[in-house]
Amino acid sequence: MEFMRIIWLLILLPFFSTAQSVAIDSIQDLIRSSEDKNEQSLQYAKLAKAYVLSNMDSAVFYAKKGFELSKSNSYELGQGENLAALGYSYVRMDQLETAKTYYEQAKEFFNDDEHLKTSTQISMILGNINLAQNQFVEALELYQDCLNISKEQNFIEYLPHLYNNLGNLYLQIDDYDDATENYIQASRLFKEIGDEYDAAVAMSNISNIQNILGNTDAALKGYLDAIRIFSEKENWADMARAYTLITRIYLQKNEYDKAQEYLKLGLNLLENSNFEYNGPLSIYQTDIYTTAAQFYYLKEEFAQAKIYGLKALELAKANSYTENIFENARVLSSIYEKNRAIDSALYYNKIYIESNEAYQNENDLKRITQLKMQYEFDEILKKKEIDEIKKQADYKRKELLYSGVLIVGLLSLIITVLLFLNQKAKTAKIILKKENLELEKEKLNQEIDYKKKELASNMMYLVEKNEFLTKIARQLVDLKPSSKKDNQSVIQGLINELKVNSNDKVWDEFELRFKEVHSDFYDALSGAFPDLTPNEIKICAFLRLNMSTKEISSITHQSVKSINMARFRLRKKLDIDRDENLIAFLTQL
Repeated sequence: MEFMRIIWLLILLPFFSTAQSVAIDSIQDLIRSSEDKNEQSLQYAKLAKAYVLSNMDSAVFYAKKGFELSKSNSYELGQGENLAALGYSYVRMDQLETAKTYYEQAKEFFNDDEHLKTSTQISMILGNINLAQNQFVEALELYQDCLNISKEQNFIEYLPHLYNNLGNLYLQIDDYDDATENYIQASRLFKEIGDEYDAAVAMSNISNIQNILGNTDAALKGYLDAIRIFSEKENWADMARAYTLITRIYLQKNEYDKAQEYLKLGLNLLENSNFEYNGPLSIYQTDIYTTAAQFYYLKEEFAQAKIYGLKALELAKANSYTENIFENARVLSSIYEKNRAIDSALYYNKIYIESNEAYQNENDLKRITQLKMQYEFDEILKKKEIDEIKKQADYKRKELLYSGVLIVGLLSLIITVLLFLNQKAKTAKIILKKENLELEKEKLNQEIDYKKKELASNMMYLVEKNEFLTKIARQLVDLKPSSKKDNQSVIQGLINELKVNSNDKVWDEFELRFKEVHSDFYDALSGAFPDLTPNEIKICAFLRLNMSTKEISSITHQSVKSINMARFRLRKKLDIDRDENLIAFLTQL
């Protein structure tokens, strides 16, 4: 399990900052006294927000009622406000997928200049949800858009949160320099606006980096400094988070007494304190329960480890916290195996394996969709090219016709006849040339279509073969420990052979097909950037096909984080600004 889980910073100012200051009774009186349905729908949204921290069922009920009322009256602002209130309610209930759906729907009702600030805020919240679910590319795109808009529109209160969350993102993909740079920027801006608490959060995130780099003494000092500020501000959730991180440091050091001391402090805060928190508390709960499961497993207190492992797994599955699903399924499988509960051990081991398979299936579907979109785009380009040729031919024909008319008016009948015959001959040549050109274009288009279809089929075959070889290799890895020592070296040899076949040969076959369709790409790339490494050239080829990070990961057997890191390093080597699209840049070569 990685050392850092994202510090959650939901920016909720336009929607929720005054939710608890409005009396529920007064809102209900306004609803009863008003005859304006649009005003009623807005009041229902306020009522839902007022209930969100005390009665979640009522919050959802009134938000849905307000949405239906505004929908029946085609009132877009009311629909957006109530959908956003539903999104916030489901964040509070730790149901992030449902919350994401409502926020995405709400954003559609704020896409105009008048509501740009609200739209930007919703995008920030969606970025946070994606980041919590380890969907880094989606989160990065949302954060960058919000950052550009906030700078242009002077949304000062959003900037430090965006920098802090960008730091979290870079930290997750092991880009420590960019992560530190963004955290420092966030802390500076927080201090400028007098936000001591969030400045402490940003600096504690720098402590996370110190922790990862092995500077545990500096990390411990940073966490303890943060705990002091969190305690003063009564931010118990973040305080519990800091206790969890300290617990993990002492677990790494095998200082179990110290680890247990801070683990109990964190658990006590989360389970016995009554506090308000705008983000999904499940993130902190899942992390500390996962840490507790690992601690008690290492202490061989398997009953306690199982209790916390089950709690953590339930929360992780409900909110798509992939990393926690892996870790707790593995711990639970090991516990049941030690207790000789083979069926249960296999069940949790299956959860661990199936999560990988589910992601592969999603990648395949996404790859097919992207290939289809690429084909459609190519068809549009071909049609535009043909239309342009026709326009040029028509223009030339008209130009020649006008010239002929002018000459006919100035010259004698004989010259007119000769020019007419000459014009007729030229027109015949143009028509013939046009027919030949259209035939050549048709033949060329057929060849391109065939090669693209062949490339798509070949990609599907290579991916399926690669996944099959990977599956066999994984099964051999699982079989190896239980095999006789004499057979283990043989099994390892087979595993190595499968890895070679599923990596180098896949690339060789892919590169051969790719060059047939995009023959000039390698020459242009090498000419413009001769110092690219073979791996970077591979990444460029995959990106030229508009493949996602997850798809590249499935083919190359590199982790998603490694691919993301490679993409960021590639950007630097190609000297591309953050605002410029990498795939669009490569497509133009």
